[in-house]
Amino acid sequence: MSDNNENQIISGWKYYNHAMIPTCEPHEIPNLKPLQSGTLLKNRDVWGGKDRPLFARWTEDYDCGYETTFWYCIKDDIFDISALKSKRRYEIKKGLKNFDVKVIDPFQYSEQLYDVAVMAFSAYPEAYRPKIEKRAFINGIDEWTITGSTVFGAFDKESGRLCGYAQLIKQARAINFNIEKTIPEFESKGVNAAICMAIVLYYQKEIEKGYYIVDGARAISHETHFQDYLEKYFGFRRAYCHLHVKYKWWVLLAVKALYPFRTMIEKSKSSLAHNITGVLRMEEWKVRE
Repeated sequence: MSDNNENQIISGWKYYNHAMIPTCEPHEIPNLKPLQSGTLLKNRDVWGGKDRPLFARWTEDYDCGYETTFWYCIKDDIFDISALKSKRRYEIKKGLKNFDVKVIDPFQYSEQLYDVAVMAFSAYPEAYRPKIEKRAFINGIDEWTITGSTVFGAFDKESGRLCGYAQLIKQARAINFNIEKTIPEFESKGVNAAICMAIVLYYQKEIEKGYYIVDGARAISHETHFQDYLEKYFGFRRAYCHLHVKYKWWVLLAVKALYPFRTMIEKSKSSLAHNITGVLRMEEWKVRE
């Protein structure tokens, strides 16, 4: 590949947090030619100077029909609240009683969206708590529009305050549950339930046509109970698949050296240990070549 081509974004892949990941939908087969040719993991400046991909990860055999170590959390059937246990129905109805959820123009609520994000992240463990710069966050809303996002806002019925939001991106078949943030103090009033209920109802017609809502893959970088919540309360399920990881040679050596100590590393609260733990988890879950 020429130097000019080296500075082009590789088709079918994107850079994210020192990794190359496919841009295709979960059910699609990724373009592996750049990986097989060796160009995908070469050092180059297309990712913004300092950033360099250390490994590539991708999945295959989507919704294979048997249990594996990796999965996508999806909703591909019509939601039926009557099928839930009474306690779960109560929690959802409580959320609907306390909040109005509607599709909003994110530019109109940019300040409030930023406030919700800051308060939501304040509840994260310090090791992986993101730092949000206000101007960058508000400017980032432009990208939501470019990607054709639909943004849902949850408003407290008593005060009218925006207490949570979700951003979803509709693709050719997958509807990505990209972001969901809520103010922690309103979670006991059912804000998450109200948002999720609005989403599954909003996309019912698409699901009937063969679309599916996807809340991403199995969490790698940090523990989350949100996917468990979606499964229990809204009928999401695990679409099992196989995880593949390809490292740069020196990263592979480091992974092999650190892998026996992964339990001890995971107990550390440092941000470095947190990042290393994510890579070692992928090593544990990946398909053995």
